Amino acid sequence: MPSLIAKQPKDTRKQTTVSLSGSVLAELELYCQFIDSARDWVVNEALKNVFCKDKAFLAWKEKRSAPVATEQARVEKVKPHRADPPNPLNAA
Repeated sequence: MPSLIAKQPKDTRKQTTVSLSGSVLAELELYCQFIDSARDWVVNEALKNVFCKDKAFLAWKEKRSAPVATEQARVEKVKPHRADPPNPLNAA
């Protein structure tokens, strides 16, 4: 049976530190052995999976980014899109 997390490809990462309960760490180690991948890969993929499937989080995230998109649209609407007409007093 295939695993839920694919085997780790090579990729650049940023580092962080987390503390896990002993039982979660033990399961993590077993899962890493199961798919022959590093801990950071498994944690990264598990979190990506949660972020994509948690409907409440996705709705919250959408609401949170909506004001930014609305503000950008407002600024675009207000921006003048034409050049100022030539000033006849500056003509020589």
